[in-house]
Amino acid sequence: MNFLAHCALATADDDLIVGGFLGDFVKGTVPDTLPKLVARGVRLHRRIDAFSNTEPHIRSSVARLPEAHRRLAPPFVDLLADHLLARDFECCHGEALGDFTDRVHAAIERREVWLGASARRYFAFMRDTALLHRYQDLSTVARAFERIAARFGRSEAVAPFMACVETHFDAFAADFAGYYPRLTAHADDWIATAAANP
Repeated sequence: MNFLAHCALATADDDLIVGGFLGDFVKGTVPDTLPKLVARGVRLHRRIDAFSNTEPHIRSSVARLPEAHRRLAPPFVDLLADHLLARDFECCHGEALGDFTDRVHAAIERREVWLGASARRYFAFMRDTALLHRYQDLSTVARAFERIAARFGRSEAVAPFMACVETHFDAFAADFAGYYPRLTAHADDWIATAAANP
């Protein structure tokens, strides 16, 4: 999952949301210096990623993408999930996407002291460009994927991946409808278990 989904799946608590955002920036052991619930949010992020790696509907989405660039399929599916979630955010979470985006920004701003330099830079970009809200537009997925593909030296993957999504959009959306409720239930169960066993 990407930033919107990780924050949304941690929506029970603002500290968990911040941890969900930080999950892509904290490597290795979760630092003891992080507040307890922020650290728990980082662990939730990792738990969601681990669950996603084995989820059958997500694997179906990965398999739909061109085999020649299959190494880039998992991060692309994560980006596409944010688009599909953004389109139906209120249905999935009972809150308008704009309101949720404002809440995420406010939560991170209040805890910005816990962000490292790279997380702080990315948060400024995310906030200033209204990135979470703009995931409603498929072109935002294309631009984000362009940056990922360029890092791997595989910029030629962008056009066939986006063409595949346009051709098989309904199938990708059906995959999302299969896996996102399972991710939500898994995250909710993990949060409840962690709260009961602090």
